[in-house]
Amino acid sequence: MVDWLDHTILQIRALGARRFLEIGCGVGLLVEKLAPGCDVYCGTDLSPVAVQRLRAFAQSKPELRHVEFLEREAADLSGLPLNSFDAVVLNSVVQYFPGIEYLHLVLEQAAGLVAPGGHIFVGDVRNLELLPVFHREVQSAKVSGATDAALARKIFLSIAQERELVIDPRYFQGISGSIRRISGAEILLKRGSSYELTRYRYDVVLRVDREAASADSENSSLVPDMKQGESEGRPLATDPMAAAFLQHLGMELGDVLQAQFPDAKLPAAVIALNQRDFAEIVQASSNAPGNPGDNELIEASV
Repeated sequence: MVDWLDHTILQIRALGARRFLEIGCGVGLLVEKLAPGCDVYCGTDLSPVAVQRLRAFAQSKPELRHVEFLEREAADLSGLPLNSFDAVVLNSVVQYFPGIEYLHLVLEQAAGLVAPGGHIFVGDVRNLELLPVFHREVQSAKVSGATDAALARKIFLSIAQERELVIDPRYFQGISGSIRRISGAEILLKRGSSYELTRYRYDVVLRVDREAASADSENSSLVPDMKQGESEGRPLATDPMAAAFLQHLGMELGDVLQAQFPDAKLPAAVIALNQRDFAEIVQASSNAPGNPGDNELIEASV
């Protein structure tokens, strides 16, 4: 974490900002490092406990007494003056957003608060392109000696049940076509030693210019290239809300199947993904117990 924090601070300081807005300031890791050298620093967070503790902490430090903390959700930037910040920072928070549309709304509002020539820093973004590799590493470590079919099934289900927002870098690369004032994006590899927070995540620096930077922005869709990405079979992000719904539906489906096949060896919970998966689960549950040929299919469904 020290290595992760140090390299994040270096990336943000390289922007040369003196007036910061941090969305999702949490326990204040960035506040303590960045705020002492700033003219303006405002932090927002959804948690009233976090905001209260940070206010008390800042008042105890003379170098932090100019810092302002606001209790509000990420998409609520009302009351903050336009063009009043050199940089808006969202570090290690977007993975907890409910969807890509919500992130787009936050970035659209943030762009209006950044003075021309400023930046929006989106840090610690989970990389959708590397999500299969990440889950393969996790499942391989958890399930030693699993068959290839069972491991592939577990990886598939882990991806389908992903409850965090994981974003393809293409989303940021195309964002200037849909958010007024954002003129470009730079995708930055995470620096430091090789571990989960560097291998599967990246940082983004969005450049903010005047409204004329995107002349056709008024005619753009809400989220850039979302439909194009879906038509290519490559979504731009996971859907945490849909994953949560499917997981809940899977629990209910598991209860129904267990009631219908009380003597069958069923997984504790299943997930309704598509007709093929459902057919496989029902077929496995209806086969005679103890048939060795069925064990792999049932194991892979867990």
